[in-house]
Amino acid sequence: STLPKIAKDDLGLLAQPKNPVYKGALAQIYVRCQPYGGSDKSSNGHRYDSIPFANGMIKSGMSCQLIHYVHQEHSAFFGVCMNFDFIIVRCNPGQIKADGGS
Repeated sequence: STLPKIAKDDLGLLAQPKNPVYKGALAQIYVRCQPYGGSDKSSNGHRYDSIPFANGMIKSGMSCQLIHYVHQEHSAFFGVCMNFDFIIVRCNPGQIKADGGS
């Protein structure tokens, strides 16, 4: 996607299918003022369960891009989201506000 890359890496993420049945994304919030981006994150900046969630989709023939919501990029984020067939939102309550959003 055209969104800024937030995570340090996607270690363990399987290759996306060339012709996916559905195109999807897993959306996360990275709280920049908290260690690792929040208590729900690994040191790479993804939620602990993001890679396994995405790999499950990929193994089922769907693509699943790992994206982060950044409130300063609100319009761009939703513009990118229009290109997906599905979006899985994984966000702890209060994380957008904790990162300065509303």
